[in-house]
Amino acid sequence: MNKTLSVIVIIILIAGGFWFFMRADDTQTPSTKQTPSTAQTTPVTKQPSTSSATQTPSSQTQTNNRVVFNIKGTKFAYDKKELTVTEGDMVTINFESADGFHDWVIDEFNAATKQVDVGVPTSVTFVADKVGVFEYYCSVGNHRAMGMVGKLTVVAKQ
Repeated sequence: MNKTLSVIVIIILIAGGFWFFMRADDTQTPSTKQTPSTAQTTPVTKQPSTSSATQTPSSQTQTNNRVVFNIKGTKFAYDKKELTVTEGDMVTINFESADGFHDWVIDEFNAATKQVDVGVPTSVTFVADKVGVFEYYCSVGNHRAMGMVGKLTVVAKQ
């Protein structure tokens, strides 16, 4: 009896670990893999303080010093590989997974979205208070190592 119970517990642990590993690696269901053809840079155009939000083709909006990016995650890639803002901008990342379980993280600004499944939107807002080039990435499983990364460039105020 005790030996049978031990075997059952071991089987459940192995099955649970396998399920968790498979979910973290986004290999639950096959789908069409989308890969970006080239890196996309999104320039920021400052608007006068009397202006309202301006929509750009890159799904980026800006009002004064607030910048919003709409980003989608697919298997091991973001649809935007490069983002550019100005030092002091308040940056909002609206993130949604289009394929699998993902998030959006940037360590230097202590900013991260929730980890979400397909079709569940999430967002994070932070102030870009450091000048430089910073890597953002997906923290799920080994997605970062598989290339699910991008660059945020923060340029100095003029």
